[in-house]
Amino acid sequence: MKTILLSVCLLSVLFSCQQSEFEFSCDPIVNTYVLENREELSKVPVTKFADFDLLLQKAVYNSWEAQKKREAWIGKLQHVISFGSFSEPEILHFQKLTDHIHEDYFLESCVREEQANRKRFADEWINYAVSKLGWSDQYIAFLVYRLYTEQYQFEDELSLLSLLDKNVSTDSETVSCTCSTSSDYCGYSYCHTSDCSITSGCGWLWTEQCNGVCN
Repeated sequence: MKTILLSVCLLSVLFSCQQSEFEFSCDPIVNTYVLENREELSKVPVTKFADFDLLLQKAVYNSWEAQKKREAWIGKLQHVISFGSFSEPEILHFQKLTDHIHEDYFLESCVREEQANRKRFADEWINYAVSKLGWSDQYIAFLVYRLYTEQYQFEDELSLLSLLDKNVSTDSETVSCTCSTSSDYCGYSYCHTSDCSITSGCGWLWTEQCNGVCN
């Protein structure tokens, strides 16, 4: 299954589209797949989410209701805490984040209205994690910029991004945006504004627009 979904990811760079034409992804193959399997995909637990390639993850995520999105993020954080070894200050810092994700956090109206407050919280939360807890940028990105439950899954993605960066040119085709220029993580590269079709599901807890590509 994972091989098939990886093929979907690689094929997606061949298509040009306008986001207004599609509901969950600007890629027609991915969008059709999600539309045809939306009910089944709405039941996918966050621990199985890594079976999908990144573009399909974002499309599936965009198809979820706000409450499902919240359950996924809370579930991911609880999984990390349960299977990790953390100090009391680290546990409290995790708790501060889960408390921040209130019941209506992923409603579109709340995302718009709380934008400034969320950015302030995110900056403070990340700064504390770096300066007081000694967490790396990559580990923080794993926690708040991706829905993976295991770190190796994120590392596999970064390896794939590096491979695509070397082998895929975006000069002639409009591709799906994969990161947020305001807050995201691209490993040793950066999220640059590009001629890509804007989607949603990037940045802080995937509440920001995907408006760039990693290169």
